[in-house]
Amino acid sequence: MRFRDAGERFDARIGSLAERAVRQISRRNALRGVLLGGTAGVASLAVGERPALAAGCHCGPTRRCAHCPDVGCPHGYELCKGSFSSDCFNAQGYRCEWPQGTWIACMGAGRGFGYRVCYDCIGTSGCRHWCTCLSDCVCCHCLTVHDVRAEQHRLQQRGLPAAGSPAPGSS
Repeated sequence: MRFRDAGERFDARIGSLAERAVRQISRRNALRGVLLGGTAGVASLAVGERPALAAGCHCGPTRRCAHCPDVGCPHGYELCKGSFSSDCFNAQGYRCEWPQGTWIACMGAGRGFGYRVCYDCIGTSGCRHWCTCLSDCVCCHCLTVHDVRAEQHRLQQRGLPAAGSPAPGSS
């Protein structure tokens, strides 16, 4: 019994440490993206061009869902909410690991505050067939942070998850 408790505590510590490390890496990548994106935007404006920062935006190697809507998952699918210790792997071997089922794919689109969101989507066929959808540019018309908040609120009112905010019905 004591060995089992020690093992569980050890597993919990390792899981916590791994999650903290991944979160720090994700924050560093986000900060790096903001700095590089801002620099690219200023440089393009300096030579008289509009930045096209989201042109190469993608959700990674996981297979794309068929019939993705502008925002969210296709009809009959829901967000695949996982964790870094989830056992929900698709046929390609990728884990459904994001707690909200969404993440920001790229920022700085449109007039500077636009972003695109990746959605991990799972249907009735289960884990082996989860796939991803990439949203259209969200908030490409936004000029201020207030505009971004208003757009996220509008998406939530429509029942659509905006990355960085809780999905409807979640706590």
